[in-house]
Amino acid sequence: MIEKRINGLDVNEFGQGNPVPIIFIHAFPLSCRMWDPQVDAFKNKYHVVIYDLRGFGFSETHEAHLTTDSHVDDLISIMDALKLDKPVICGLSMGGYIALRALEMHQERFRAAILCDTKSEADTNEAKIKRAGQIKQIKNGDKATFFETFLKNALSEKTLKEKPETVKFLKDIMSWEKEEGVMAALLTMAARTDTTESLARINIPVLIITGAEDKLVPPEFAKSLNEKIKNSHLEIIPDAGHFPNMENPEKFNSAVETFIKVLKY
Repeated sequence: MIEKRINGLDVNEFGQGNPVPIIFIHAFPLSCRMWDPQVDAFKNKYHVVIYDLRGFGFSETHEAHLTTDSHVDDLISIMDALKLDKPVICGLSMGGYIALRALEMHQERFRAAILCDTKSEADTNEAKIKRAGQIKQIKNGDKATFFETFLKNALSEKTLKEKPETVKFLKDIMSWEKEEGVMAALLTMAARTDTTESLARINIPVLIITGAEDKLVPPEFAKSLNEKIKNSHLEIIPDAGHFPNMENPEKFNSAVETFIKVLKY
């Protein structure tokens, strides 16, 4: 592994020199450590890049109000610094929002995309009000309760009952996060643009993945992406909620590898 600092972002690079660059964008409210199962599976085969979004993990926050576009700018700056030539982009949840906006703005920079437990629609008014309440909850010092509720809603029943190590690891990651970064991300997601109209213009191969038991972004949204994006393939991961890459990494990794094997580099 090579750890680098790029524009205040903490970036980890594995398998330099391997074919097929893949850059993973993590979910809210986690860090790049959520991709540990994928790093372990792919670092000896592919050129794997993970990084902490601005405001999360070990990355800096230069401003209080980050936009999805500013996260896309960060992504492109990493690609430029590492000289990644048409990487596969893989984003989950908030990472998927960033990936979708990156495809809308810079599709020509990517070879393929993997969109996980995410959606193209912007927040409804109800969702914006809910996020505002969550920001207030965290600001009032109740971050722990927010995280506890979030995780209970995010994970499948099987994960909650049978995978205590996964639950603990997710709790550990969230405990590392700064309140300012979490609140900024909630605001970013509430203000994000709707990318639905751009889906018909996506011309690169796309793999859409969703956990069968995702309650935060139900599989209906993945099915909608699959219908609107030509040359896309949908994989529904059993025994998984919002984080299928961690809840059922074997099935998740198999779907990713099958997808990557047919790409021509």
